[in-house]
Amino acid sequence: MKLINLIFLSILLFSCSQEQVIEEEKVILPFEFQEISAEKKIEIALSKEYLQTLKLSDSSISYIQEYYTKRNFIPRWINDSTLSDIGLQLRNNFEKSYSFGLPTGRILAENGENYIQAEILLTYKLARILSDLETGVINYDSLIQNPKSLISIEKLNDFVIDSTHSICAQFLSIGPKDSTFQALSRGLTSILETYPLDTTTFNIESVKYDTLFAFEKTRVALVSKGYLLSDVSDSMDILASLKKFQFDNGLKEDGVIGKYTSKALNESTYHKVERILLAMDKVRARKARPDKYIYINIPEYKLRLYINDSLKSEHNVVVGKIGNETPELTSKLRKIVVYPYWNLPYSISSKEILPHLKRNVDYMDKHNYKLLKNGEIIDPSSVDWSRVRQNSFRYKIRQDPGPKNALGIIKFDFYNVHSVYFHDTPSKSLFGADVRAYSHGCMRTQNPIELAKIILDRDERRNKFNIMTSDSLDTLFSRGENYEIKLLQPIPIYIEYLSVTSKGKDMKMFIDVYGRDEEYLKIMRE
Repeated sequence: MKLINLIFLSILLFSCSQEQVIEEEKVILPFEFQEISAEKKIEIALSKEYLQTLKLSDSSISYIQEYYTKRNFIPRWINDSTLSDIGLQLRNNFEKSYSFGLPTGRILAENGENYIQAEILLTYKLARILSDLETGVINYDSLIQNPKSLISIEKLNDFVIDSTHSICAQFLSIGPKDSTFQALSRGLTSILETYPLDTTTFNIESVKYDTLFAFEKTRVALVSKGYLLSDVSDSMDILASLKKFQFDNGLKEDGVIGKYTSKALNESTYHKVERILLAMDKVRARKARPDKYIYINIPEYKLRLYINDSLKSEHNVVVGKIGNETPELTSKLRKIVVYPYWNLPYSISSKEILPHLKRNVDYMDKHNYKLLKNGEIIDPSSVDWSRVRQNSFRYKIRQDPGPKNALGIIKFDFYNVHSVYFHDTPSKSLFGADVRAYSHGCMRTQNPIELAKIILDRDERRNKFNIMTSDSLDTLFSRGENYEIKLLQPIPIYIEYLSVTSKGKDMKMFIDVYGRDEEYLKIMRE
């Protein structure tokens, strides 16, 4: 009997002990896995101590607390104890943010250790992403990244994701309605869907160094970039693929592996995607433009006049060569000069003209140059040029108006600290080149008289007072004299460096001729 009682007592004690362990387990079980409502779990998770474990800043913690409090702690991305389908899609897309136009380095990498953390971090990331999509990544005035900020809670709530459409497409639609941005968005999507996103680079040189080697390396590069199947070796097929590649990169479709074609081939597809992201960011950062303006895109070698959101005139331009790069700037066109004088910059006079003067002073007359000292014209033969050095050149040189003037017969003048402008040129042949970087910084313009006539005819207040029209311009040209026409309605000018832009509804890539993209990409990658 004692034995039975002992056994019974042992069973009872063991049972009580088990119940105590179970009760203790319930107490120490993390709240994320307790049998309480999702709303209650979110409410608990909003403590500052918990959110700090997710490496959120104090301002981000306050944002998350306010956001979920206003939602009455209702989660947005989870079902019961797992991420919802939308939540999973978001998480997967956030890991390749380049697919919707943002560099990956701007987004917090953590996904959370459980579904409650995943919920909070997805909300935080979405708020960060929407802010970047609205304001851009780079501050182009100070050349630093914009501070990482969060979109307003109201805008975060307004952003509703449609599960039946591509999430990337929905993010891309947030950008400007600008036609260039829309073309960039479509082009980015097309590249990511069509070509392998690799970082492979090549070391292809122009055919003038080694024709066979360049051609074989080009075939390999075209295969890597998705322009050619790996088993294709027929030279005509390779040539056709090369021409398509040249067209896509804004180069002359001649099938020749020259300096710039080899440069484009050497670039990896991933780097091209980075350049697209940079172009999208630049367009996001643009300030609103007026109804009438002139736009010059340096890598595209184009000048365009827009009036009431309509393209009125388009012109090829020649921009500055390496070492004399055309600057990016904003200004206003205030006057048009017929038969302009050309006041040579000091850098050209002292570096390029002085050596000619040392050899033969007749060089001045041959090019219609005048030598000035203290504003007065002097005889160049009166100077002992053998004693003049580049760093002691105290003269100014001016070229008289005329058809042979380096500025041609018309100049468009606007104030800027770089002393550049756009103008006519007696050298017309360069307008046919695909890469047109040959000037000293100013922009030589094709068919500039046509541009001037449109500007004068649309100078509305001038027409009202019947002061100057396009017909008057013809009269001035017939006189052959220097004459300044001041616009009564100055036109804003935007000179930009966008190596990826639009052509119609399509995206178009151009050679980063100055290497400026790389400077910006270093900032974007930080």
